[in-house]
Amino acid sequence: MSFKIKVFTELDQWSRWQKEWDDLLANSTAFEARIFLSHEWLTTWWKFFGQGKLMVIAVTEGKNLLAAAPLFSSISPFLPFVRIVRFIGSGSADYNDFLTRKGFQELTKHIWQWLFDNRSFWDVIALYELPTDSQAILALKKSHLPNEIRVSVLAGEICHRISFDNHSGSWRERASKSLREQIKRRERQILRNFKVQFSLAQNTEEVERIMQQLLALHRLRWGQVGQTGVFIFPKVKRFHIELAKRLLMRGWLRLHWLSLDDFVAAAYYAFKCGDYSGFYTCGFNPQFAKYSVGKVLLAKVVDEAQREGAKIFDFMRGNETYKAQFGTVTQQNFHLFLWQADKPISSLAANLHKFFTWSLLRLKKLAQR
Repeated sequence: MSFKIKVFTELDQWSRWQKEWDDLLANSTAFEARIFLSHEWLTTWWKFFGQGKLMVIAVTEGKNLLAAAPLFSSISPFLPFVRIVRFIGSGSADYNDFLTRKGFQELTKHIWQWLFDNRSFWDVIALYELPTDSQAILALKKSHLPNEIRVSVLAGEICHRISFDNHSGSWRERASKSLREQIKRRERQILRNFKVQFSLAQNTEEVERIMQQLLALHRLRWGQVGQTGVFIFPKVKRFHIELAKRLLMRGWLRLHWLSLDDFVAAAYYAFKCGDYSGFYTCGFNPQFAKYSVGKVLLAKVVDEAQREGAKIFDFMRGNETYKAQFGTVTQQNFHLFLWQADKPISSLAANLHKFFTWSLLRLKKLAQR
């Protein structure tokens, strides 16, 4: 096989390969990371948050993409002379990874080889939110590691998911008895007291309206516990609204909401891509908290994912206690750090980034208790 390494350093250059990128995504080994590795997610994120230099490394055979790593290089926030390589989407994506075409997994290690051969371009590589079966980690294990390169893997957050099995019936049968009873009781209460409507966004006008309300409800929810949440920043808000519209056009968006007497009581920002379903974030109106509107709507969202034939429904990152009530199984994300041991500044920067990441994980764990 005759393959080449191609590095996209300009957005226009990369965008000309969108059709090939879509084909790679559709035929890749990616499962939970698929939405976050889509051209829509990556390029929208870069539009709003991109800084530094694109470094999208691809293994190609003619016009076919066989593997790819959506990376960028920027200055470390801790040390102004240190260049750090991260995934496009870092900080926003619940999963990141290398994209690998099925049957060509062996070629993914050539991405690592390019990075090792071009060490003058980076001081630290920090790859966050890698799933349990990450192609990046698997390829690294099969790669020849230069003597100067050091590697560290840090365990990340727990991810809950419901596994759908055609032979095991409804997911509700595996949920806790207390949750099943709570949902039934709350459904009866809201039907008795309100005009109830469950809806799913079908056009960009609905996406704009419901996303605005969802993000406002999300901020209100966090405000009640003395926190702001990420959606307080206008750029984050604009990113997700534009992204949701692009995902709607691909048929991947699942924006659900529950109305009580024409008021939006709860909303879920979710995805469905192939066999994969999951929700990214939600918001609910504290005015209706006593009716458990968040859980009532979430149950409907999971029902719809199972009806559509998903293999799993993913709650994504976070070990909040309510998730286990839905009969979930868990996986764990990982963070991967590489640095050059023969450069003291590289070692220092890697240790700083690892410590900062560890500290954030500890804070999140304490907040979820």
